[in-house]
Amino acid sequence: MGEKIMEGFPSREEALSDFFKAWEPMRETELVVLDDAVGRVLARDMVSSNTLPVVRASSFDGIAVKSAAFANGLPDTSAWKRGVEYVRADTGDDFPDEYDAVIMIEKAAIQPDGSVVLDDDVEVEPGSGVRPAGSTLKEGTLLLDAGSIIRPTDLAALAMGGVTMVPVRRKPRVAFIPTGSELVPAGIKPRRGQNVDTNSLMVKHLLIEYGAEPIIFPIVYDDPAELEHAFTEALAVADAVVVGGGSAIGEEDFNVRMIEKRGTVVHHYIAAVPGRPLMMAVAAGKPVIDLPGPTLAAYYGSEWCLQAITARILDIPVHRHPTVSAKADATSGSVPIMANIGRCDLTRSDDGYRVHFHNFKAGELVECMTSNAQRISPIGEKGWQEGDVLEVELLRGEECIGEA
Repeated sequence: MGEKIMEGFPSREEALSDFFKAWEPMRETELVVLDDAVGRVLARDMVSSNTLPVVRASSFDGIAVKSAAFANGLPDTSAWKRGVEYVRADTGDDFPDEYDAVIMIEKAAIQPDGSVVLDDDVEVEPGSGVRPAGSTLKEGTLLLDAGSIIRPTDLAALAMGGVTMVPVRRKPRVAFIPTGSELVPAGIKPRRGQNVDTNSLMVKHLLIEYGAEPIIFPIVYDDPAELEHAFTEALAVADAVVVGGGSAIGEEDFNVRMIEKRGTVVHHYIAAVPGRPLMMAVAAGKPVIDLPGPTLAAYYGSEWCLQAITARILDIPVHRHPTVSAKADATSGSVPIMANIGRCDLTRSDDGYRVHFHNFKAGELVECMTSNAQRISPIGEKGWQEGDVLEVELLRGEECIGEA
């Protein structure tokens, strides 16, 4: 049975392709105030309703003057009065219509009596130092494309264009049901035979990162009736349902049988480890994922499967971690018929980066979950030798990588 369960499974890419053929997402739009739009996905193109400057504006801090006074060169400014021959006009300021040029303040020394001393090289023509109407933005100009994930700097552009309410794609509501009679909530000291529910917290915040709105259910024990009730509730309130645990073929893996009864299974068992017993199904027109229970397996399934589902609902690309090249610090084997995730730590050395892989099966699960990098071994790869250069995904900023 062990040999059979390791072979003949679809790749992650094949599984997602088949799943997306079996399920069509529903997309909805909602309006949010501009201040709440950061991180949301813009639902339609936004164009400006404003023209800026509205009429004209000063290009810099200075004094606005009448260019006609400079028709024959520098005029005598020893008797100039503020409000008559000139007015102050700082960067972006409008100014009275009788003035049509601006001299930067560094070349115009205003005296205590209000007169002005100009530098000898000052040259003034009609419109010099003045930004015309619409030179910053014109009504009808495209501000931001549909599908953009809105950033703080985008808020500035939208605000300039007169946007106050922003149409965004509604965040998909994703229910997560942690299951297992052995689980206790985080913060409760486990007793013999118990384990801490780590996945509810992790999956919740991964879903938030992916752009979803998580709905986290309380722990459900391995009781078919309780599982059925929670599953029914989740299908009623969520756009997608994730069941945590019970995805294999153990005696108490009731979740698989429940999902098979309630929906259509697209794939069960994927060529990705740890976590190959992940199940993908559709029930009531909604995605249903049975995520393996072990922490690293749940993370891996979230990264390649839950993120892809959320991205498809939002109609955005899946986020890709930045990568760096690093030399392996040890020889390692891999499972060539599986895409294997390896959590690892990068360090700096004189000749670049070095990478050390952690082994969750050897008691290094905490090190795996807190590592600064990861790598997915492609299907077909049998391993690598010490010193081989590998492409590694960064999970923390490059500035956070320390010396070896």
